[in-house]
Amino acid sequence: MQPHLVPEVAAHMDEQPAATHVQLEDFLDEQAIEKRKFTELRKLAGIDQADIVMLDVLDPTITMRTGKSGEKFMGVDSEGGLRRLTPAAFAQAVNALGPDVAVAPADYVHEAQPSLTHGKRIAKSVARSTQWLDETLAGVTQAAVFAPVMGSLSPEQRDISARALAARDGVAGYVLNDVTLSADDRLWAAQRSLALLDSGKPRYMAGASAPDMALRAVLSGVDLVDSSYAYAVTEQGLASAYVLGGTGTAAHVDLWQDEMAADFGPLVPGCTCMACRLHHRAYLNHLLCAREMLATVLLQVHNLHCFQRFFADMRDSLARGSLATDAARFIER
Repeated sequence: MQPHLVPEVAAHMDEQPAATHVQLEDFLDEQAIEKRKFTELRKLAGIDQADIVMLDVLDPTITMRTGKSGEKFMGVDSEGGLRRLTPAAFAQAVNALGPDVAVAPADYVHEAQPSLTHGKRIAKSVARSTQWLDETLAGVTQAAVFAPVMGSLSPEQRDISARALAARDGVAGYVLNDVTLSADDRLWAAQRSLALLDSGKPRYMAGASAPDMALRAVLSGVDLVDSSYAYAVTEQGLASAYVLGGTGTAAHVDLWQDEMAADFGPLVPGCTCMACRLHHRAYLNHLLCAREMLATVLLQVHNLHCFQRFFADMRDSLARGSLATDAARFIER
């Protein structure tokens, strides 16, 4: 369920990300959550039965939040105002929506420094999230439950959170969702926590889909990242050109540029995606300038193809044992 890609277009693509991420906040309105009658997600969103569906409470690409949580509920902003989501209500929604994976509610810290490094706020966040995880595990009947790793920038609290999660057999995987932190801080936090967690369970880092960040995350022990980067590039009218083992320095081609109007070459030379095989830069430039919806459809086809190819190259590099070297060369370029 990629943005801009209707099923008819997606059917002509070689491959797509292996999982679909859906956030519960998109389904909330003025009606009380406990009274909602949810439709099974695959039917509701037209998701293929073969796709893995992950249900989270929040969209990990949105970092500015105003909803405040309490002792027994997670504050979620919605079209109907602030919704108070309890673990029991979340479990009820999960059981009705039928995802394969559910990310447990957590008391995320969105305040600025120094709340991120020390004080009662971090300790309270860890304690609440651990309690909510236990309630979620008790209420969810079928989906695998992934647990958010908490603690922000406090070494002590990150260790407390990680040890608590590692002690719970019902946890199927871990989520690193410190999206408000800087890249370096997020990687430090990930390394600190992952050292104490079960390496045999999937470790997902939200908001780490940019190629350089994804490389650093994988080298830090992360298994999964989201694919939002391809969409972000598409929204800017850019065609991705990055290659893990390539020699070029340009990561993207700006199709808004005036010179593109007379360029009848493929979006990116050598690319085998449907958009590059059937169309050229001049056509995409025209579509962008005319504000045609087809522009973002074709760009998403290309950018997702490039994104998938990059991760295929990463897996090959891992198999060869050369990822650290390949990543260093890529980031240096």
